[in-house]
Amino acid sequence: MKRWKAALFSALLLAGLVSYARAQVKTRDPLTEQEVDQMRETADFPNKRLELMIGFARARMKSVSDLRAATKVPPNRPQQIHELLQDFVTLLDEIDDNIDMYGAHKADMRKGLKLLIEADSEWQLQIRELKEQSPPEELQQYEFVLSNAKETVNDSAEGARETLEEQNKLAAEKKLNKDWTERKD
Repeated sequence: MKRWKAALFSALLLAGLVSYARAQVKTRDPLTEQEVDQMRETADFPNKRLELMIGFARARMKSVSDLRAATKVPPNRPQQIHELLQDFVTLLDEIDDNIDMYGAHKADMRKGLKLLIEADSEWQLQIRELKEQSPPEELQQYEFVLSNAKETVNDSAEGARETLEEQNKLAAEKKLNKDWTERKD
């Protein structure tokens, strides 16, 4: 009987700890409700969707720049920069997921890929400047996510170039779907 009570107590304790841990983990959506609506509207238009997502990522990096340039430094600036960089990385991962999805269906997204390659170059410069110009006491608070952002941008640029090359080959062979809505699933 004592074993049964101990086992029940352990199970309840474990369930309580798991429940508490889940409550502590906050998943942050990097998109606003308006941005989510815009994403839904462009689901059938790969180039427009990529352009839109690139715009969202650019907005996050501009917010980082604005925070860095502010004459009155908010006390939680390092945390705000950290969150914006994390949102930026999440958006880049989502862009890559979309490229994979559209690419699997041979959807023409060359225009969006060119925009991404240009944006990746901008972001590489912005990330380098942020690292070089950040005060050391601030940098240590977002250095990991900044490093992650740098790696993600570099991977994104490499992947976009490779995919654009593949897309150009498919276009030359007339195997690229110009209209995503007419794809064969």
